[in-house]
Amino acid sequence: MPEHCMHFGDCGGCKMQDVPYAEQLAHKATLLSALFDAHWSRPIPVEASPAIWHYRNKVDFSFGRKFYPEPPAKGFDRESVLGFKTKNRWYHPLDIEECRIAPQGMGALLNAVRQWMLERNLQAYDTRTKKGFLRVLLVREAKRTSERMVVLITSDGAFDGASFVEAVRAVYPAKSIQRGIFRGFADIAAAEEIEVLHGPETIDECLCLRDDEILRQLHFRISPFSFFQTNTFGTERLYGLIRQWVKAIRPSVLYDLYGGMGGIAFTCSDLAEQIISVETVGVATQDGIYNAERNGVSNVRFLTDTVEHYLKDAVESGDFPSESAVVIDPPRPGLHPKALRRLVELRPANLLYISCKPQVLAQELPALLEAYVLDDLRAVDLFPHTEHVEVLAAFRRKD
Repeated sequence: MPEHCMHFGDCGGCKMQDVPYAEQLAHKATLLSALFDAHWSRPIPVEASPAIWHYRNKVDFSFGRKFYPEPPAKGFDRESVLGFKTKNRWYHPLDIEECRIAPQGMGALLNAVRQWMLERNLQAYDTRTKKGFLRVLLVREAKRTSERMVVLITSDGAFDGASFVEAVRAVYPAKSIQRGIFRGFADIAAAEEIEVLHGPETIDECLCLRDDEILRQLHFRISPFSFFQTNTFGTERLYGLIRQWVKAIRPSVLYDLYGGMGGIAFTCSDLAEQIISVETVGVATQDGIYNAERNGVSNVRFLTDTVEHYLKDAVESGDFPSESAVVIDPPRPGLHPKALRRLVELRPANLLYISCKPQVLAQELPALLEAYVLDDLRAVDLFPHTEHVEVLAAFRRKD
C-alpha cells in the first residue's frame, strides 16, 4: 500500500497524514499548551487513538458538479462527482476513490454508486442552479458489531430503490440501506423523510469500558442521524476518563448536558443516584430512552430541550442541587452564551467540559474561572491525521 492516500494534498481531510503519528500527538500537545498557557502551566497529555486508520464509524460523501478551472459556457451541464471538497476550496468537489480514515471498503462502494448513477442517468444536486437529484451518500459502521448502514440522500422524485440496493450489496455488506429525502438548499447530510429499502431501520453498536478488572458493555441503537462519537475505540478511552472523574466525585445528581443518545449518562449510571440528560434533538432523546431500557438503566431521565432554556428554568425555579456535578459536551461552536452565563450562575460543585474545539473552550475559560478552579486538563485524540483533538477540562467550584 502506498505511504499516503492517493488524494492526500488535494482532499481537505487528513492534513497531517505525512507526519508520523507520535509526532502528531506531540504537535497537538504543544498546540494545546500554547493555547491554554495563560491558565494552565503543566503539560497537557494527549492519549493516542487505539486505531489510526479506518477509525471513523461515520462518513458522508457529497454529490456535486465537477469544477472546471475555466468556467464552461452558460447552460453547460457539468459532470456529477462523488466525494469530498478540495482543501480550502469548498466550491470544488473532489471525486474520491479511497479514504483511509473512513470505514474499509469505501473505494468499491463509491465506484459502485457512481456506476449506478451513470447507468440511470442521475445527476448531482447543484447548489447554484438548485437542480439535480443526488445529494449525499451517508455510511455508518458499528465497529464492535460490524453492522453497516448506507443512506442515500436525494431530492424529491422517482427512485429505483431496488437497483440501488443491488448496487450497494454487490460490493458492500450493508445490513441497513435507506433513502432520505431533503428538500432544503444546504449542502448537508440531513433528511426530512426516510424510507427503508433493505434491512432494519437501525444498526447496533457496543462500547466496551474497562473499570479496574470489570468490563462494562453498553449497547446502542444507531439510527441514520443519531449522534455518536465518530471514533468508537477512541470514545471508549474518552468515556473511561469521564467515568474516572465521576467515580472520584460520586455526586447524587449528575447533569449530562448535550447528552445525545445517552453514551456518557450510561457510562456513569452506577456512579450517581440520578442522571438528567438534556438534548435538543428529539430523535436522539428517543434513542436514549430505548438504549436505557436495553442496558437496564433506570436512573437516567431524558429531556428534549435546549441547554440554555433548561438552565434558564433551573435558575428561575431554584431546583438545581448546588452539590451536583455537570458534564457538558457541546457541539463545535461551544456553549450558547446564555447557557455559559446561567451555568456559572448556578455554580454546581463540579464541572467537566468536553470540547471538540479547544479554541472555543479557551475563549470560554475566563468566564468559567470566575467561579471555578481548573483541576485537570487533558486530551484524547479522536481524529488522527487531522488537526482536531478532544479536550477534557475538570473544574471545581471555588470556596
